[in-house]
Amino acid sequence: MNFLNPGLWLALAPLLALPLVIHLLNRQFPRIFRFSSVQNIRATLARRSRLQRWRHRLLLALRTAFLLALLLAFLKPVLPRFGSDPAATGARHVVVVVDHSLSMEHRGDGATARERAINEAGKLIDSLGADDSVNVVLLEQSPAAAFPEFTRAHGEAKRFVSALGPGAARGDLGPTTALVTRLLAPAPSRPEVYFISDFQRKNWAAADFAGLPAATRIFFVDVAARNHANRAVLDARPLVTPVLAGDTVPLEVTIGNYADEPFAGRVSVTVDQHLTLDAEATVGPWSVGKVTIPVPVGAPGLHRAEVALPPDLLEADDRFRLTLSALEKEEVLIVTDTPADPSSPAHFLQTALNPYDDLRGSLLPRVIRPGELTASRVAGVRKIVLTQLEALRPQPAVVLAQALYAGAGVICFLDGTEDAGNLAVLEKAMGAGPLPLRLATKRSATNVTAGLQQIARGDFKSRHLRLFRGATRQDLGLLEFYDYWQASATGPDGVLLVYGDDSPAMAVVGHGLGTLLLLNFSAAERSSNLARQRIFPAWVQELVKSVGADEPVPTSHVVGEPVHTELWRQEFQDAEFRDPTGRPVAIKREPLGERYAVSFIPTVPGFYTLGAPPPRQAFAVNPSSDESDLRAVDRGLLPTATGDDKTGQYVSGRTEFDELVAGRPLFHWFVLGAVTFLLLEGGVQWALRRTAP
Repeated sequence: MNFLNPGLWLALAPLLALPLVIHLLNRQFPRIFRFSSVQNIRATLARRSRLQRWRHRLLLALRTAFLLALLLAFLKPVLPRFGSDPAATGARHVVVVVDHSLSMEHRGDGATARERAINEAGKLIDSLGADDSVNVVLLEQSPAAAFPEFTRAHGEAKRFVSALGPGAARGDLGPTTALVTRLLAPAPSRPEVYFISDFQRKNWAAADFAGLPAATRIFFVDVAARNHANRAVLDARPLVTPVLAGDTVPLEVTIGNYADEPFAGRVSVTVDQHLTLDAEATVGPWSVGKVTIPVPVGAPGLHRAEVALPPDLLEADDRFRLTLSALEKEEVLIVTDTPADPSSPAHFLQTALNPYDDLRGSLLPRVIRPGELTASRVAGVRKIVLTQLEALRPQPAVVLAQALYAGAGVICFLDGTEDAGNLAVLEKAMGAGPLPLRLATKRSATNVTAGLQQIARGDFKSRHLRLFRGATRQDLGLLEFYDYWQASATGPDGVLLVYGDDSPAMAVVGHGLGTLLLLNFSAAERSSNLARQRIFPAWVQELVKSVGADEPVPTSHVVGEPVHTELWRQEFQDAEFRDPTGRPVAIKREPLGERYAVSFIPTVPGFYTLGAPPPRQAFAVNPSSDESDLRAVDRGLLPTATGDDKTGQYVSGRTEFDELVAGRPLFHWFVLGAVTFLLLEGGVQWALRRTAP
């Protein structure tokens, strides 16, 4: 217990001796002698009463206690709270950290957690003195401070907090504490940091305040609702890529049910704001479930889809948006220097990729010359096949290397006389080290018995040889190759098939996001019997699919995380990026030939579009799935994360904000005690009169 007016102690302490002085003076009064008989009777009665015998001492004690309580009341006693020192002087430096993540929009108790946080922050700022300094920091994915340094403009700080709109991004505690540490660097000793949040488990479980200055007083203001039940669409993605026009695409929807009760309801999918499909979904309590919804895709082009659940207390995560780019057919470029006659390898490959006369298959092969390999021609093409090439010039090799790095798949048949030099040119353009095989001498069989090669062994766990797993491996033994390159492996990795003379027959190497597959044989009818096998079309199509990028083009993005893409220059003519509310979006773009490298950071969920409806480009943005599980972290965990040189405690309300600085006032209790002692003295006096003879 501390006293705010300790200087009055010496001035008022002598008053405590007043009852003793009165008592002593009463003993010095002249004695009155009465008749002995009467006096003896009264003395006898007095001796019979214990209260009468001790009345002087009892009254002395009560009067002294009354004056002591009254004296202590004048000294303004306070009880220190939350480690405060009421006697300390000097201005306070306070940092108010307000959680501005999506979870703060939950309406568990009527008002959102953000609105309750604004109310608590206002009470805290109102409790500051005129000389106290304050700053406000928003806890979000990219934290920001209201002021560059501490300020005494408490009204401005309160207005900044009051103007906070809904949050949409994920709360990231690490960068926020780093920002607070920088703000506190010039502050005096024992600064104060207040974290106002719902203390969601996924954001706060790994809390670490070790970087804050020593002796920092850390306080946690919990504004979480008692009812934190929530359900959300966590993810939605097509199970088949690429998406072809006219197909029905299975859409896998992931639903999270963070509540004590199971969820059973309908999930709706709306495509281009007019086609709506529904499906029943059932998810158990505190679990995640999936449901697959077949979605028909219409004409070629960009389609916007939205998955929705019935609205709950956190509506922002009840919807999930994604884009579906429907291709008329997936184009496959066949690059060759030979004419497309019926005997050329390009003709066999073209027929294997799409054997239908009306080209109704999903793959659309197109034969081009190496000179046509330009950045604009390969843009949007994910599969390229090289066969029967003459000397490869550096420029097409650079285009191939860039396409590989961006995620394209390239299949290179080593069936030309210049392939040894072509591989060297391609290796230089890629600049990623040696390719997995080195060509030596071109070999051609003189007859069917001399010089032909067959597959001796292979790595059949590879996804590129998935077709030959199990019983179908015997089909690989039927293949005979008459023309091939004697070659050697440059390392222990990358070789998938090996001939009987230990020359690599098939090798793979990754470059950036793409895959380069080297096939040391030819699809020509006179170079092997591959084109005459029934497995040939299936294997070629399987190879084309297997060299695609492991990760498809993202169909959705997350609020607060950068979006990177490449767009054609002409797409920006008379068009601008707009967010879901229709406002222009600030983007960064860098020229890449005829295209732009574009990046921007989305701040709200929805569709970001380029161009007037229908948009030329659209990007779906959703809240982070981490914000949907609203369970709070264990209250005992955060104070232990502050370290030994800092303290951490939970506070709330204007009363506690005042008490953590000035302590809890005890003045009224001492006044009440003084009144109590006064009443007790009166009671003793009344009792004495009642017992008097």
